Amino acid sequence: MSVAEAQHGAHQGEHRAFLNRYYGWSRKFYDLTRKYYLFGRDTALERMLAEPWNSLVEIGPGTGRNLRKLRARRPHAKLGGIDASDAMLEHARAKCPWASLAQGFAEQADYSQLFGAPPERVLFSYCLSMVQEKERALDHALSQVAPGGEVWVVDFSDLSGLRQPMRGLLQRWLATFHVQPLDIELLRSRGAGIEHGPLHYFVIGRLRRPT
Repeated sequence: MSVAEAQHGAHQGEHRAFLNRYYGWSRKFYDLTRKYYLFGRDTALERMLAEPWNSLVEIGPGTGRNLRKLRARRPHAKLGGIDASDAMLEHARAKCPWASLAQGFAEQADYSQLFGAPPERVLFSYCLSMVQEKERALDHALSQVAPGGEVWVVDFSDLSGLRQPMRGLLQRWLATFHVQPLDIELLRSRGAGIEHGPLHYFVIGRLRRPT
């Protein structure tokens, strides 16, 4: 193992430990608090449900909130998730016993392990902003989704519509949770279709893998 690989593994271990500490105590009331500032999630789900697909993997499914909503509307679809947090996975498994869930990191996980085949859709819902290597994670997702499939992202945008000092205060508050709003060029440079929420608070990005 090279020095770089060892350092990368150590960083991932530290991030996994942070997630387990944080979600270990917050998971029981996570959904109650997040609905007040994680906007755009249901809009993205509605867009996805308007089209045909039969399998989806969510990266960072957390409590399984999105998976449960998708299950209610598309009960015969194969749904699964990959999460770096062991604490959240334990919680999500109890809430979503029908889902295929596994521990892993967005930058390197094998998505096909969940269903025995690449998923038709991959969803990052307020997850990519917490990933350490965002570019690598997004490119990996595009390589893991089925040919002709899509990767969807809903997350904090550049917050450019918020005035100072509000924008700076929000950015500093998010940083305490290891959250960094997305650089839109990350999506645009990969040919994503982009839809911004009010004040550029959130962005919905849609990337398609060629057939």
